Amino acid sequence: MLAGLTLGLLLSVGWQTTSQTSVGATSPQASRILLSIQRLEAEQQELKATLAELRQELAERQRAAAAETDRLQVLEVELDRQQLLAGLTPVQGPGVIVTLDDSTVQIPPGVDPNAYIIHEYDLRDIVNLLWMAGSEAIAINDERLVSTSSIYCVGSTVMVNNTRLAPPYLIQAIGNPRVQQDYLRNPSHLKDLKEKQRLYGLFFEVKDVANLSLPVYSGGFLIRHARPGE
Repeated sequence: MLAGLTLGLLLSVGWQTTSQTSVGATSPQASRILLSIQRLEAEQQELKATLAELRQELAERQRAAAAETDRLQVLEVELDRQQLLAGLTPVQGPGVIVTLDDSTVQIPPGVDPNAYIIHEYDLRDIVNLLWMAGSEAIAINDERLVSTSSIYCVGSTVMVNNTRLAPPYLIQAIGNPRVQQDYLRNPSHLKDLKEKQRLYGLFFEVKDVANLSLPVYSGGFLIRHARPGE
């Protein structure tokens, strides 16, 4: 019995020592795991907060982009309108074509030959009359006229937008054909041209067209003195 009690006591003490050693060995590892879990949970909370801030910023930028898109659309519409008014856009629509050409009549000796040809002032008179008739776009031999266009002559050569033109001259004007023809055929308008047509055989013809196509203005805009106002 004494030997059995001694053996039991020794086994009991050995088991307790082993248990204590085991517990002491695993406690630091459990602490490290716990700290890692807490750190990851804290990082997760920070990421959630950052994600919420980014979503809020994204929503604000999307609203700002939508407002900017609306403003851009308004600006694009206005830009298209200004380009149209400035002659920087090809256009089409109903209107008239006025054809002018030099006379084919044999010039008698001693008669001034200038009476038998079309001059720049003939073109200017017709263009001004077409503007008065409400024309919205005009071109002469595919030279689109704008507010700064010039029609002048150098010798016997007609220059439009600093481009040399030769007869026949086709003046295309988009507008109301009925109103345009009323102005052009009115006896009180273009008296000199119509008289030269009668006396010297100048070619002067007007016809309405259901759909004209006018090119874009291809010249430049030289601004030396004007500047945007306040």
